[in-house]
Amino acid sequence: MNPFYLAIVLFFAFSSLASASKLNVAVTLQPYAKIVEEIGGDRVSVISMIPPNADPHSYEPKPGVLKTFSKADLYLSDSSGLDQVWLPRFLSVNKKIEMVYISSGVSWMQESEDHHHGHHHDHHHHGEDHHENKHKHEENASLDPHLWTSPKQVIKLAENVLSALIKKDAASKSYYESRYQLFIEKWTSIDQFIEKTVSQIPEKRRIFIVFHPSYGYLARDYDLIQRAIEVEGKEPKPQDLKALILEAQKNDIRAIFVQPQFSKRSAESIAKQLNAVVVSTDPLAYDIEKNLRNFIQALLEASKK
Repeated sequence: MNPFYLAIVLFFAFSSLASASKLNVAVTLQPYAKIVEEIGGDRVSVISMIPPNADPHSYEPKPGVLKTFSKADLYLSDSSGLDQVWLPRFLSVNKKIEMVYISSGVSWMQESEDHHHGHHHDHHHHGEDHHENKHKHEENASLDPHLWTSPKQVIKLAENVLSALIKKDAASKSYYESRYQLFIEKWTSIDQFIEKTVSQIPEKRRIFIVFHPSYGYLARDYDLIQRAIEVEGKEPKPQDLKALILEAQKNDIRAIFVQPQFSKRSAESIAKQLNAVVVSTDPLAYDIEKNLRNFIQALLEASKK
């Protein structure tokens, strides 16, 4: 055979082999897909169960998504209440999948909490195997699942992702570790960027309003205050809006943050009364670094108005 054609045949043969040998990893959300892909590189194929712009609180996995999940080798779960709700359906189509909780060592918060200076809640939750965690549905139902909105928690999640990948694919240990080191360097830099940016915001102006309370970990870990428009997942009542507007006026808030998964109506109403701008961010975006940088930069700019 012509050496040129032989080279082509061998290239495609090895490419097919590499593709077939990839570790199929399933996660629920786009931010987790980003973390796994950055550490796993071309040794993993990541399946994200929730598509972009879908509201995880009301989303129902489609048959096509479940079919894809049935081929996964590893499921990385944060063990939050949302994950526990979906778990029976996921496992029903793939009973042989290995599941690993990647929230070991993170500092959890309750979803209903407002977070402010020095108000830390260190509810540490350690990952265990699936059979030991069947009871966690009720225990974790009220935990705030938005761990990735704080670089400090992202770094801990990444450590657990690395351990899970190495355990499942020990042959790629050095590959995963080298990519993990680059990941940690980048997220340490992001952590420092946010701390530096927050230090430039007057303490009185370190309060922000969001429709859905997605940035609680960012607020707690970086000395900020989060106030949510929605109340227990519902549109606010008139008295709730009035109280929030009074607090916003007192603190001279000039930016209201919204996200594509929820209505902007209440936020736009509040912004109009405060002469504030409505800033669109997406805490569920795949590019979590870009979203966090945009969020904190918008907060800084608003504090100057």
